[in-house]
Amino acid sequence: MTLRLDPGLEAELRLAAEEDHRSIHQTVALAVETYLALRETAEIRADPEALRALAEARQAVQEGDVIYGTDAVRSLLKGRQAS
Repeated sequence: MTLRLDPGLEAELRLAAEEDHRSIHQTVALAVETYLALRETAEIRADPEALRALAEARQAVQEGDVIYGTDAVRSLLKGRQAS
């Protein structure tokens, strides 16, 4: 992939890479990953159903309504299949 940047932006990128002791490639990759993560977060925040599900999950954790480990999940699923 070829990336053409404004000279000022390229200079800032080079400086940031140098300050963070990273290559320019690593710095660009990190910036893209950060952008995509922020974009995904914005999409979730814009989805009322997703926010409601997250709030319910947080409440369940606070109430201790959580299971851990694959054995616990299998046991729970077996109980549901028997019903």
